[in-house]
Amino acid sequence: MFKKIIAAGAVLALFACSSIDEEKSSNSSQGGGNSSSPQGGGEGNSSSPQGGGNSSSPQGGGISSSSVPSGPSIVPIIVASNGDQVSEIFKTYHYAFTMKGSVNEDLTPFWDIARTDSCKVEKQDNKPPTSCQLDMTNAILQHKLTNQYSPLHYDRVTTRIYIDGSASMWKGITLKQWNLTEKGDEAALGLNVSENETDDITDAKITSLNKVISFEYKYAGGAHEFRLGSKNNGDFWYYEVKKATPIDLSAPESILYTTVTIPVSELKGMGSYANEEASFDISKIAKFMWAAKYDEANSSNNKNSLLLYEFKATVEQ
Repeated sequence: MFKKIIAAGAVLALFACSSIDEEKSSNSSQGGGNSSSPQGGGEGNSSSPQGGGNSSSPQGGGISSSSVPSGPSIVPIIVASNGDQVSEIFKTYHYAFTMKGSVNEDLTPFWDIARTDSCKVEKQDNKPPTSCQLDMTNAILQHKLTNQYSPLHYDRVTTRIYIDGSASMWKGITLKQWNLTEKGDEAALGLNVSENETDDITDAKITSLNKVISFEYKYAGGAHEFRLGSKNNGDFWYYEVKKATPIDLSAPESILYTTVTIPVSELKGMGSYANEEASFDISKIAKFMWAAKYDEANSSNNKNSLLLYEFKATVEQ
């Protein structure tokens, strides 16, 4: 009796790939810890191509790795990791901004302006005594105020970030308890690309974002709109983040964060950028904003808070 023996050899090719945590940042200290591992992950194997590492000694007509062209690398760049510090790229701070009925919110009713000697402040870098601030119940945000003259009436509010139950070195920038009551009401966090508010990225000579592919940040709280605005306030690109997540600012250790990734190809234009031919152009961006808008269809969006941290971009190099 003859037996036929068939031998089969299997070759396993292992591909390293990076992953982005789409739901909770509490599983990682910095958004999954993959910042050093570019998207796609395959670039790490270019020096050791498939085929058992024979590129340096090709057999059977193999091609040397030195003759294989390498493609562009995809890398993350931190834009603003910590709401308590300046942006790593722009060197500017986040700020809070509000509109009431489509115009800048008038906060003079919340000041004891009758006490002009001690409460009148005419410069943004000087704050009046706390005693000059009146009841803020009917204001859009429950923040402390700076002064009654600047459009940036509200102080920045930050919240400690907890990861795996432990306090981290980061603080998230916060819109605390907004109350939107009519069409045109907005509460927003902003980040300018320059201390000169009329500068865009071209004016500020910032080149690190020239080949941006996507933006990413971690958030908890209300639905909002991510905006990338030009010098002209009416011209901007935007992306709607419709999912509201639980947030309790009184218990920051309990907050869980969602990571949102926004490819620039999914940005929509507003104003003159609404034209289909007006493709996204990072060089025209003067500010980034995260805006909560009055929602007539869903009243639950009109009262909430928003907490952001670890804002970054993915670029091609």
